[in-house]
Amino acid sequence: MNLEQRDGDDAVAWVRTANARWLVHHGLREDAADYLDHLAAVDPGRLKRSCDIARSMVQRCGSASDPKPWFYAGLFSLATAEEGRRFLAGHKFTRMAIPEMAEALGSDFTPDRVGEATWALIECIRAALEEVAGVCGGSRAREHGAD
Repeated sequence: MNLEQRDGDDAVAWVRTANARWLVHHGLREDAADYLDHLAAVDPGRLKRSCDIARSMVQRCGSASDPKPWFYAGLFSLATAEEGRRFLAGHKFTRMAIPEMAEALGSDFTPDRVGEATWALIECIRAALEEVAGVCGGSRAREHGAD
């Protein structure tokens, strides 16, 4: 499947297609699909913004990197703590890659308990989220009216 991104593509459709095609563990595909459906029902504007962020994160990761951790961190970057508990319960890496989720939900997934390369990836994703979405330890783009 070609997941090439073009200007003007519908971000929500692109995200749904990517999520449906990728092989991921522990039910992440299903949890992400449920989250997309949830956002479509309760906050369509945040759904579009979350999908835009997910696409931007995939562009940021580069071709040498697996895009899935970047994609899912972007997709869930605007989730509330309650949504994180509901949709990211079994997904430690994604929770830790999003500073607010890590803070709100906690985890034993800490620098001293994971490999150096894993923690470096978390830090790279966090830095990209800050640039793309303004997500950083307590402030979110959506809370400041960004769209």
